[in-house]
Amino acid sequence: MEMYLKQTVFIFLLAFSLSCVETQENNPLLVEPEEETAVDQVIRHKAAFNVGAAVTRNELNSASYANTLKTHYSQITAEYEMKMAHIWNGVNNYNWTNADALVKFAEDNDMEVHGHTLVWYKSFPNWFKNANYDSASFEGHVKTYIETVVGRYKGKIISWDVANEIFLDNGGLRSTDCPVFKTFKDPVAFYGRCYRYAREADPEAKLFYNDYNVVLAGGKRGAMRSMATRFKSEGYPLDGIGDQMHYMETTNRNTIKNGLADMALTGLLIHISELDIRINTGQSDNFVYSTTEQQKHANAYKEIVEAYEAIPQSQKFAISTWGLHDGSTWLTDWWHPKEYPLLFDDKFEKKLTYEGFLNGLK
Repeated sequence: MEMYLKQTVFIFLLAFSLSCVETQENNPLLVEPEEETAVDQVIRHKAAFNVGAAVTRNELNSASYANTLKTHYSQITAEYEMKMAHIWNGVNNYNWTNADALVKFAEDNDMEVHGHTLVWYKSFPNWFKNANYDSASFEGHVKTYIETVVGRYKGKIISWDVANEIFLDNGGLRSTDCPVFKTFKDPVAFYGRCYRYAREADPEAKLFYNDYNVVLAGGKRGAMRSMATRFKSEGYPLDGIGDQMHYMETTNRNTIKNGLADMALTGLLIHISELDIRINTGQSDNFVYSTTEQQKHANAYKEIVEAYEAIPQSQKFAISTWGLHDGSTWLTDWWHPKEYPLLFDDKFEKKLTYEGFLNGLK
């Protein structure tokens, strides 16, 4: 009898365990979930402000790209697709395909969109530049363009770089190859009116001025402050300043910190808008991205994020990197093929730079 009972219990337990395995295999809801990354180890969740990346529509076709983007970032900037030359094909002729797709991706994945850029000297389309408009016609067409673009995305794009790169590092206005400078006696007033047109098209969108070397070039920073003061006195809206921050690992971080603090004295929102950090500073074909170089690189990201965290909380708009991963950075064409400036490698693996960024956050 005792042996019979033991055999019966054994058979029952075996049958039960097999039924559990079968049930688990047939019902994926019962499978143990993969361990998720802690919220405080994801930059979009740890940061008390938006963390963005510049993206292109074609790259979103990659599942790895799209998943990395929506997991780690809360905001996107169109790298190219929202620039004038990519949208404006002629008078009353617009191509919305790519811009619409980026906005749709953001809406579907609980992300914000920063619009880049409405008026940039390099992005006026050839048909427009070749028309040789007088100042009244020039402004009339640009006004319609701004109203059309900003109006289309009203309530969907939270902010715009209205004007981009109008100053030189010494504080002078950009004149070379700049249609605005060649057309208007007072270019700054024209830009001011562009901000007004954008505000009228979407009163809720934050309006930024965007440029490079802002924290490094005192002359440019002074010119921006003067423009902000003039805008305020003449009734032109301006909500924030963006510094692109295409810098090197060797760029002095105290200079960056002091420059950010100086920018914050304007009282405007501050956006680190196009951050990438070059590590192959000597442009060497023999450069090796060793663990030592990676740690130096991570420390540079950490200290820049810390410098941003030091400005008043109410003025922190976002930190955006110019690209998502090293495999698609513009710097491999413009700077050197051996360059690794971002937070993810070309296989979408987090680098030490990601940890550096994360550790710089409060």
